[in-house]
Amino acid sequence: MKERIYVDRLFSDYEDTPEISDFKEEIAGNLAERVRELISKGLDEGKAFDKAAAELGDITAIADEVGKKNRNDAIAQMYMRARAPITKRTAAGLTAATGLLLLAVLAALITVFSRADIAMADAETGGVRSYYISAVFLSAACGLYAYFGLTQETAAHYAMKKRRALAYGAVCMACFMGAGLAAVSFLFAGESLSDSVRIKAVFIIPAICFLTFLLMTETKRQKPWLKAMVERDIENSIKYHSNHINMVDPAKAARFGVASGGLWILAFAVFMTLHFAAGWHYAWLAFPFALAAQVFMVATIFEKK
Repeated sequence: MKERIYVDRLFSDYEDTPEISDFKEEIAGNLAERVRELISKGLDEGKAFDKAAAELGDITAIADEVGKKNRNDAIAQMYMRARAPITKRTAAGLTAATGLLLLAVLAALITVFSRADIAMADAETGGVRSYYISAVFLSAACGLYAYFGLTQETAAHYAMKKRRALAYGAVCMACFMGAGLAAVSFLFAGESLSDSVRIKAVFIIPAICFLTFLLMTETKRQKPWLKAMVERDIENSIKYHSNHINMVDPAKAARFGVASGGLWILAFAVFMTLHFAAGWHYAWLAFPFALAAQVFMVATIFEKK
């Protein structure tokens, strides 16, 4: 009730057209839901209402546009203007992550430029060690970016709980750690491809399993205005495609799926053949050609209009 009165006062100078009326209902509903969210986090009702109202920004500044443009776009524009400020904790965390990223790059560059100044044997030993350190720093930086990025509230999403964000950060760190250590062992330490793949699998397989669990148990963090807008966009998309279903021939779509599977199986087979015959320097070329063929196949399933 308090939210409705507040919105009515804001629009007291506007004619109560159907567009404005719908707009007011939307704003009041979003405001009430945000107040409940803040109360659940420990704020009293008065402070929760003041904070939620402040987040709205100047909603009357775009009220005149409601009749001229899509109402969903107007609401999105209003909320996106009220960006959530970056907290000092998040700023410190992202700064630390950037520092680790720069250390990773610096360690790799020092190794590259110092190899000509020291004995070759020492260069090989120290260089590989530096590359491993770079991989560790890089993976730690990626984990911190993921953690502090998810725990920062944005204009569209609420902040994720710290424990869950920490789990996502650990998954991100493990994936980059496995990929980085495997790459260093194969490219610089002289390990075989199979040994490098095993190193990668030790980190990445558990990380993927844990990531699957996190995604399956994920809760929605969308703010009310974005959630409502996405739902309406989905409804409009369904209506559009139901009216234009003949744009894609079902038979062509089925053939496309079968051909795509065959294409990537062939690309992987060519990759393995080239790897053993000519080395990985040429083997990777199989995938750009397969991707180009995939794009061409996508273009062929749509009828010309």
